[in-house]
Amino acid sequence: MIQSLKAWIITICTAVFFITAVEMILPNNSLKKYAKFVLGLILITVFINPIIKLFDKNFDINTYTSNAVQCIDNNSKFNDDFNKYKEKSINSTLEAFKLNLQDSCEKKLKEKYPDSSYKVQVDANYDKEKEKVEIKDINVGIKEGTVEKIKKIKIGTSSKVVNNQDSVNDEESLNITTYLSKELNVSKDIIKVHKL
Repeated sequence: MIQSLKAWIITICTAVFFITAVEMILPNNSLKKYAKFVLGLILITVFINPIIKLFDKNFDINTYTSNAVQCIDNNSKFNDDFNKYKEKSINSTLEAFKLNLQDSCEKKLKEKYPDSSYKVQVDANYDKEKEKVEIKDINVGIKEGTVEKIKKIKIGTSSKVVNNQDSVNDEESLNITTYLSKELNVSKDIIKVHKL
């Protein structure tokens, strides 16, 4: 009994010495209050450990801690949920990026070339290895005048699709491609210009 009491007092003194040393080297910022909280939990655990052993002789805080850590590490449901959330977050960010880029391109083109209306479609994907969004394709549709071309005619059970992606004259297409390439810092090869 005296030997157990001696070991407990030595453990408390060691813990207090360790906690004091850590508090002395911590910088005075917002992290300090969280560190003090964790250190206080460690001290409480050191105090309570022998009291719990009075009621349960086989109690060992290290065993319970390692079992809890192992349970969290092996929990595949947690990892699956995390991966689903991450994938959903990436997809929503990618969609927002595409919409913002489309709106931005349309506004920039309208400011630079106010005589026409523009409809921009962006295709992009997320590269997991590089951890960044890459723009694959930018389609710029130019609408001159007020009437749009017919896209699909459906009469009865048959339908006819009309290809309305007429080419724009080379000079206008080159000007738009060069302008967007410089503004967005992307290759001219991924920018395609056509009439609506």
